[in-house]
Amino acid sequence: MFKLSPRVWILNAAAVLSGQHGAVTQQAELAGCSRETVYEHSRKVEQRLKGEPTPEDVVELREENQRLRKRIAELKRETQGRILFDKAKQRQLTTAAFAMGVSLRQVEDLLGVLLAPEQVPDHSTLGRWVQDAARQAGQVLKALDPACATQIQTLAVDEIFFGGDRPWSGSSRRA
Repeated sequence: MFKLSPRVWILNAAAVLSGQHGAVTQQAELAGCSRETVYEHSRKVEQRLKGEPTPEDVVELREENQRLRKRIAELKRETQGRILFDKAKQRQLTTAAFAMGVSLRQVEDLLGVLLAPEQVPDHSTLGRWVQDAARQAGQVLKALDPACATQIQTLAVDEIFFGGDRPWSGSSRRA
């Protein structure tokens, strides 16, 4: 289908709006289109400048909305009862749970509840994720520790009470 550029549309509209005798015919010849097309372009440019959609635009938008609504309904049916849980969120959950004291085996079991069995990362992958996060945190702490050291007034109660030598229970070895 032959399409004219927006520049030609504007020139067509200008020819119509100028009101000069013969301007529409001259512009139609220059653009290589009919006088009817020049008038149609003029109407469409004017409507677009007013912010009013053309009837064709409205029909096209309604059809697109219907297509999108159908696709959304399909996606809802496809994902019903499933959690969309990408690798980044899995890493975040693993790291946070491990930091709270949940073991890697327990994290693996929890991910097994949330994900399909073939999607659950193995134990070693979870360990690498935690190790990577610890490495990143270590780099941040390296920069923060010296900056914060002057602000620390009290460390921990057991260090103060026992003179910095932490007691261990009788059943465990001294570190």
